[in-house]
Amino acid sequence: MRSSTLGLIFMFVFTSVLAKAEVIQLKNGDHLNGTFQHLLNGNIVFQTPNLGTLTIPAADITSFTSPTTVVVLLKGGKREDGTFSVTGSGAWQLQSNNTTTPLSPRDVVAIYPSEVYTKENPEGHRSLWQDWTGGGALGYALQQSSQNSRSLSISFASKREEPRLEGLPPRLRTTFGFNLAYATVTQSGVTTRANTLTSVLRQDFFIGGDARNYLFAQGQWDHVAAQQLNLRQSYGGGIGRDVIRHPAFTFSIQGGASYVRTGFETGELRNEMEGIAGEKIVWTALKHLNFNHEFDFYPSLTSGGDYRFNTLTALDAPISKHLSFNIGVNDQFLSRPVPGTQRNVLILSTGLGVNF
Repeated sequence: MRSSTLGLIFMFVFTSVLAKAEVIQLKNGDHLNGTFQHLLNGNIVFQTPNLGTLTIPAADITSFTSPTTVVVLLKGGKREDGTFSVTGSGAWQLQSNNTTTPLSPRDVVAIYPSEVYTKENPEGHRSLWQDWTGGGALGYALQQSSQNSRSLSISFASKREEPRLEGLPPRLRTTFGFNLAYATVTQSGVTTRANTLTSVLRQDFFIGGDARNYLFAQGQWDHVAAQQLNLRQSYGGGIGRDVIRHPAFTFSIQGGASYVRTGFETGELRNEMEGIAGEKIVWTALKHLNFNHEFDFYPSLTSGGDYRFNTLTALDAPISKHLSFNIGVNDQFLSRPVPGTQRNVLILSTGLGVNF
C-alpha cells in the first residue's frame, strides 16, 4: 500500500514537470525541452537541462508555445502582451483575451517572459550605481641603463544605459572615461616628465520615436605636461545621432558647443568658446574582438584660426571572461601651444585589462 502511494506521488510529480516543460520542435524533426529565455534579433534563446543555453533561429522552428504570458516589443515602441506561439507552418502569433493576432517577424524587436520584463522594470529609473558595464587597463614599463625611464598607463571606460533590456530603445546613456599616461626619463642627472591625463563625463538624453537622436551634456578635464598645460576644463553640450546601431556595430555623430578654460604653467590663462564636431565607432569583430574609435574636433569660436582635436583608438582582445589584452592610441593636437612646446602629443599604450 505504501509503495503504491509513493508510486502515485512520483507519477504525479513527473507528469506535472512534463506538463510545465517547454518544447521546441525544429524543422529537422528534433525536439528540445527547456525554458524560454527571450527572443531577440530573430533568435530564440532557450535554456536546456543537458545542452545548456542555446540560440536557435526562429526560422528553424516549426512549433513552440510559451507556457506563460510574454511581452512583445514591436518596432516604433509599441508593446503587446499575451501567449506567443510558432505554428506548424512557421507563422508567429500572439493570443490574448481569446483573440489571436498574427505577428510579422520583421516587426518584432524582442520578446520577453512577463516575469523577466516586470523584474527589470524598464520604464522605471535605476539607482546611480546600478547597471554599469566597462573595464580598465594597466600597463607599466621600466628601463635602467645609462638612461633610466619609467612609464605607467591607466585607462578606464564605463557605460550605463536605461533601460538595459536588449531590444528596447535607449532612454538615457551615461559614459565615463579616464586615461592617464605617466612617464619619466632620467639621463645625466636630468629628469624629464611627460604626464597626460584626460577624464570625460557625459550624459545622453535620447529623443524621437526611434531613439536614434540624442541631446548630450558633458564635462572634460585635461592635463598635458608636454604642452605645459596645467588644466583644461571644458563644459558643453549639443545634439547627436546614432546613424547606425546594430548589436555588433554602432556609428554615431555629434555637434555642439562648449566653454573652455585653459591654464598653462607659464601663467597664461585662456577663456574661449569652442564648437564640437565628432564621431564614434564601436565594433565587435569575430564576436569577441572589440574596436573603439573616437574623433572630436574643437574649432575656436572666439579666437579665429585656433583649433584642437582629440582622437582615441582602442583594441580589446579577451583572454578570459574578465581579462583582456588592450592596445590604445591617443592623439591630442593643439594648434596654438605655448612657445617651446609641440602642438601634437601622441601616446601608444598596451596592457592587461579587467572587464565587468
